[in-house]
Amino acid sequence: LGGDCLHFGCVPSKTLIKTAHVYHMMKNAKKFGLPQADVPPADFKQVSKRIKSVIDIIQKHDSEERFCRLGAKVEFGEPKFTDEHTIQLNGKTYSAKNWVIASGSSPATPPIKGLDKTPYITNREIFYLDHLPKSMIILGGGPIGTEMGQAFNRLGTKVFIVDRADQILGKEDKDLADEVMNVMISEGIVFYLNASVEAAKNLGSEKEVIIKDREGKTISLKS
Repeated sequence: LGGDCLHFGCVPSKTLIKTAHVYHMMKNAKKFGLPQADVPPADFKQVSKRIKSVIDIIQKHDSEERFCRLGAKVEFGEPKFTDEHTIQLNGKTYSAKNWVIASGSSPATPPIKGLDKTPYITNREIFYLDHLPKSMIILGGGPIGTEMGQAFNRLGTKVFIVDRADQILGKEDKDLADEVMNVMISEGIVFYLNASVEAAKNLGSEKEVIIKDREGKTISLKS
């Protein structure tokens, strides 16, 4: 129990963001009048281990036992509707006036040429990597792409963010989104806005994403 939020969404992402923030502050201690320490490279295995430990703590609140104590019966299996009010599950029949189907979500794969033959990561894998990527190309400058981009950049990954719009965080006011982007640029993130993704290629030791900018110029990004 727990679903996307606990295992692949808000809990691991906010844990990662906190870790990256602390690491960023450690590397910039001098700006706060503190002695500048020699900060070694981040070990993502340890970061991932902490993410899993936070999930384990919260998992107790999403346990079968807790829901049962609250008066909810929990069953596991593959239910099948036999009519609009009845399901069959594990050989038993259950009926109800109304049913709520909460099926969760899964990452959508964009229709990019060659992506089906190019290894890539989504929110299902990004929190459980066994090492920190040297570089990362993020397709989309929405809230998820933006927060993951900053977190990994602060931990030491070279980050490129590509978006087809003329700003990141498309649902926000442009002046506010631009302020966020300028902070991220100052930290080393490279943005490609008004850019379309033309293709992806697996080059073996690295991956290539081919984009086209607003002037129609083709740019190759490798990670």
